[in-house]
Amino acid sequence: MKKKLPIFTTPEGRTNYMAAYEAMFSLWKVPYDSIDVKTGYGSTHINVSGPGDGHPLVLLHAVSLSSTAWFANIAELSANHRVYAVDAIGDAGKSIAKCLLEKRLDYAEWLREVFDGLNIERACLLGHSYGGWLALNMALAYPDRLRKIVLLAPAASIYPMSFLTNLGLRLPFKIRIPARSVFKMIASKGTVFEETFIHLMEMVTRYCVPATMFPTVYTDEELMQIELPTLLLIGAGEKIYNPQKAIDRARRLMSDLTAEIIPNVGHTLNMEQPETINARILEFLSNGEC
Repeated sequence: MKKKLPIFTTPEGRTNYMAAYEAMFSLWKVPYDSIDVKTGYGSTHINVSGPGDGHPLVLLHAVSLSSTAWFANIAELSANHRVYAVDAIGDAGKSIAKCLLEKRLDYAEWLREVFDGLNIERACLLGHSYGGWLALNMALAYPDRLRKIVLLAPAASIYPMSFLTNLGLRLPFKIRIPARSVFKMIASKGTVFEETFIHLMEMVTRYCVPATMFPTVYTDEELMQIELPTLLLIGAGEKIYNPQKAIDRARRLMSDLTAEIIPNVGHTLNMEQPETINARILEFLSNGEC
């Protein structure tokens, strides 16, 4: 699918999506401020929670989910950290791209400009799925701007995604597969998602075509360059690739890695078992300056 802007198919669709986006804050449970940071690639929307003097923690969501998808994690993560939940540019959310980002360097430069706009010298960076791919990309390009990185089921990045996954990432926006069906395929059996979240994702599959670069697998040499403390969590029920093979490759190549397979969860692990995932993240961040 050729990338193009704008990502919303109609003005009415954008209006319907934005109403569903705002409704997600009924699940947020903690105070937040919404800000917009100008970059050379467009305006980036960020939802901010937590104490102003807390160590900065930047969150990058999975493709099409938007920053509102951290609703199950935000209260715990922002208890002591200043949390910046970013709407990835070129994707569903409130960020507005003025040009296509077509290279990995574009994404690293965009995120560096976001850090500059927020006056963040160094932060911990947490990414889920596509956000994990973006986090590794930033770690390679600007390691001096980061303290630690947390990867939740990073898309591609460490291990190739299956053919069905590659196909599945494109199909919802071509034939408009119902969001409930998509999440049933990638989550562990019996997972019940918040209806407000499912409604938001229905608005995405109906009205939005993200203009994002497809995630790639990083080479051995690239992964060996990452010396930042890294936490990698993958669900035992992960369907986009073999979780054990991904963990094994990461352990072989990354020098400062804490890695774990989480039982009884799939790709949406931060929603399926938020208490477990939040605890693992906070334990990792608590050791050192983060």
